[in-house]
Order: sequence, then C-alpha cells, then structure tokens
Amino acid sequence: MTVVMPNVLSDGTSDSDWQLLSLTAEGDEDAFRQLVERHQNRLVGLCQRLLGDREEAMDAAQEVFLKTYSRAGSLEPKGELFTWMYRVATNHCLNRIRRRKLAQFLSLTPDPEGEAPGVDPVDGAPDALASLESRRRWRKTRQEIEALPESQRVVLILARFEGLPYRQIGEILGISEGAVESRLFRAMRRLQGAQESAASGVTR
Repeated sequence: MTVVMPNVLSDGTSDSDWQLLSLTAEGDEDAFRQLVERHQNRLVGLCQRLLGDREEAMDAAQEVFLKTYSRAGSLEPKGELFTWMYRVATNHCLNRIRRRKLAQFLSLTPDPEGEAPGVDPVDGAPDALASLESRRRWRKTRQEIEALPESQRVVLILARFEGLPYRQIGEILGISEGAVESRLFRAMRRLQGAQESAASGVTR
C-alpha cells in the first residue's frame, strides 16, 4: 500500500491530496482509496446538509469521487483539491434539489413529511420536555433555512454548519469574499426576521 506523507506548501496548506491524485492517475488504487477515506465523511456530511437525506447524500458523495477519479489525470494542482471537490459536491446537490422540486411540481405531490431538508442540531436537551421543544424549534429553523433563496442557503450552510472561511466559500461558489459576506448577512437577517415574526405571532 502506498503511504503518502504530506508536504507543506508556502501558503501553509498540504499538497498530499494532489500527490494522491497524481498516483491515482498512474493507476494506484491504494492512493485513491486513501483519498476517499480522508474526505468521505466531510463530503457525505455536506451532501446530507444540502439534501436532507443520508442515503441520497452517500450517492451524491460517490458521484463526486467518481468524477474526481475520472479527472485525476487532467486536474491542475492549484489551491486545495478539497475545495474543488466541495464545489463539485455543492453543484451536484443543487442540481438534485432542482430536479426533485421539478418532479414534485410536475406530479403535484407535496412532501409527505412536510419538513424541509436540512441539518441536525449539535447539542441535545437535558430532559424529555426540553428535548421535544428543542426539536420543535429546530424543525421550524430547518423550514426557514429551506425557504431561503438558494444562493443564500448554500452560503449559510457552508459558513455556519461546515465552518468554512469566506475565502474558501468564494472559491467553491466562484464568487468574491464580499459576495459571500453579503449573502450570509442577508440570510441571517431573513432568518432573524422569520423568527421574530413567529415569536410575535405566538405572543399575540
């Protein structure tokens, strides 16, 4: 089995991903296996946050790896390979979402669960009642996130749930850091407005 030790580039990033991809292009299956093992959890996690379904997310991540494998000999070692993989995963998931919405529209069949796909809360509640209330609030938040414009929703997920810096989000989406910040600001403002409206409706 080939074991690739990372080299550190001048900007502080590791180029071991590119080494693995180069070996993959030469037919080294172990190198590609290492690449998959290194990144599959993060890619599946991102796809699940975008798609809201674990099995569909795993299928989407597999498509990303297949595309990475097929492009192993043609990709230029520029920036971080994982940024390119995130870009492919994001576009692939957005296309799936668009096809899903189109199919629902054409069939006039609503979502049977009535819930928006999204992410799961990080922390659990200490007791049953608090846990129930936490899930209720989170379900509402998920619906509000799903209602955001696509451009804002993706930036919100990448920034707040994936924890990516504005620079990397901009590279993934092909926009400037200023555009990332602006979209995130508008997304957060819309969420806050929706939550304030909901709270106002409850108190009346």
